[in-house]
Amino acid sequence: MGPSPVAPHGGHRPWQGLLITASLLTFWDLPTTVQFTIEALPSSAAEGKDVLLLARNISETIQAYYWHKGKTAEGSPLIAGYLIDVQVNIPGTAYSGRETIYPNGSLLFQNVTLEDAGSYTLRTINASYDSDQATGQLHVHQNNVPGLPVGAVAGIVTGVLVGVALVAALVCFLLLARTRSIQRDLREQRLPASTPGHGPSHRSTFSAPLPGPRTATPMYEVSVGHGCSGPAGPRGPRIYPQQHLAELRFRKMQ
Repeated sequence: MGPSPVAPHGGHRPWQGLLITASLLTFWDLPTTVQFTIEALPSSAAEGKDVLLLARNISETIQAYYWHKGKTAEGSPLIAGYLIDVQVNIPGTAYSGRETIYPNGSLLFQNVTLEDAGSYTLRTINASYDSDQATGQLHVHQNNVPGLPVGAVAGIVTGVLVGVALVAALVCFLLLARTRSIQRDLREQRLPASTPGHGPSHRSTFSAPLPGPRTATPMYEVSVGHGCSGPAGPRGPRIYPQQHLAELRFRKMQ
């Protein structure tokens, strides 16, 4: 019988070290893949501005980009595609003419509207025809008055409202004062005119002077006959009507 093989000191075999070395080399040669992301610049755009959906950490092995409007590429309408070899944009069903895909995979939105807000997904295809995707958000807010901040606009609106309130108060005050003046004039016209210290005068009502006392013309006149005895004669004084007395006087004058 031949001698039995003797194991190395410590129980280690030479092929075990070679196996460990090969494992380490394999680990070091593994490719490190980093998930790419989508970032909107600016994060919240005003209506009518341009927005860039920036693709970060894109692999150099990518051969094509496809942008979809939605949270996933599956079932979402295609905006456009970009082939790196020919460097051309291929419009899709959701293309509006305002979208452009760059060679790095980023998507430019021009003149965004409120309807453009939402989720957008980028799907990539590499040389091995493996695909990957990432989703970003596009936020659009309504545009304010050009050149004026929100605080200035609020101040202007407040000032206008205060001015309108003041004008309305002034008009009400003038109308009230005018109404009181008219009422005062009407009361003065209804009251009779008065003389200071003598009370109200009634000349406005009784302007004509009262008739003075008139001397009544006698209808009869007493005449004492001539040639009668005594103060009144035997028959007493004679009483003639005024017309008859005038005739007697006319006859005496003849």
